Amino acid sequence: MKYTYAYKTSDGVRHEDSMNASSRDEVFIELRKRGIKAIKVVAADGSKANGEVRGVRKRVVAVLIAIVALGVGVCAYLGGVLTGGSPESGIAFQTDQSRRQIIGDAAIIEKGIRNGWSDVFELEGERFLASFAIPGVKAGQRNTSEKEFIAALEFRREFSSDDSLEVRQIKAMVEGMKQEARRYLAAGGTVVEYGKRLTERQDAEITIYNRVKADIENARKTMSEAAFMTYWEKRNDELRNLGIKTIGLSDD
Repeated sequence: MKYTYAYKTSDGVRHEDSMNASSRDEVFIELRKRGIKAIKVVAADGSKANGEVRGVRKRVVAVLIAIVALGVGVCAYLGGVLTGGSPESGIAFQTDQSRRQIIGDAAIIEKGIRNGWSDVFELEGERFLASFAIPGVKAGQRNTSEKEFIAALEFRREFSSDDSLEVRQIKAMVEGMKQEARRYLAAGGTVVEYGKRLTERQDAEITIYNRVKADIENARKTMSEAAFMTYWEKRNDELRNLGIKTIGLSDD
């Protein structure tokens, strides 16, 4: 089915476009990938089930979709900052492939980032990992002792039937990071070295995001609208392939 959607750019100008999709939810998911916050999505047949969406706090009701994982290209893109262990250990730091942006209710996600997902994880070691789980998002980093960290690695957290979409995602990411940490320690690394690598990876992702954002802001001032839209999509693809949040047209 064909859907028409509307959105506003940072200058307040309203734009409309269309796409083919199987449902409105699919349209919202695709627009979210592109960094577009739709204010209206309607079916071409004018179905009454379609309507306005105000703000970004509307809950996304959709099956958890596969997000492009961090892969070999991450190491190359980050200029090698993620490869190799400390000079002392020589242990390779393998990027975890479960980390991604969480989709769902923005209010729930913001609260989780702010409070360290303390209502999801009671183990301090898990909260520590959760603070590094979302690529390019710097939460209030927590401290953890080696004992607490090892205790977290020895514990497997299961999903509960009443877990929200957002909670299921953060649990899956933390479990993926536990596997990454176990591989690192099994190869001879230490907890302290692993924590240092997490910080380096997070800082590198934030640097990439800020650089792309600045490049897009400069391009907006110098390019035609058509050229800018092509450039904007290309740069967001770079972020998306790294699991880093994309730059919306209305972002400052």
